[in-house]
Amino acid sequence: MRFWSLILLISLNLSSLSPADKPNIILMMADDLGWGDTGYNGHQRLQTPHLDQMAADGIRFNRFYAAAPVCCPTRGSCITGRHPYRYGIYFANTGHLPKDEMNLAEALKQEGYATGHFGKWHMGTLTKEVVDANRGGRKKNDSNYAPPWERGFDVCFSTESKSPPMTRCYNQKAEPNSNSST
Repeated sequence: MRFWSLILLISLNLSSLSPADKPNIILMMADDLGWGDTGYNGHQRLQTPHLDQMAADGIRFNRFYAAAPVCCPTRGSCITGRHPYRYGIYFANTGHLPKDEMNLAEALKQEGYATGHFGKWHMGTLTKEVVDANRGGRKKNDSNYAPPWERGFDVCFSTESKSPPMTRCYNQKAEPNSNSST
């Protein structure tokens, strides 16, 4: 409920802004990145100048807790604002983000934003034809086909569950990227 209250508050504030005045919104998520593993949080050796600059120029949310101990349900919770058991991704490599589940990309599109997903999707499979990663391209997993371009994202460069070169990258038309290895 707090998530949707925040979205409503943001939407009301963004609705009054002209397109040129609307802020850019970047939600970054990294598996296995600890709180102290960035320069702006005080790491002495790791250099993260671009993240440091983004943190200095933007708004940081320092208490963003994971909804689960693994990536799939946490990713879904971050873009839906709901507990994993409310939308159906309970563990890694299971389920998919339901088409009728309102998410952050769809809410922002209603406010005139262009949306994009870049990186690990892990909230459903990206292909029904090509055997990919853990589940994609396997007939038994066709019901879990739920790519970002069918979940409110305008532009995508996404992997199903692993980082290249271990798996293919897909653009918004669900075509393998010719630059990635198989």
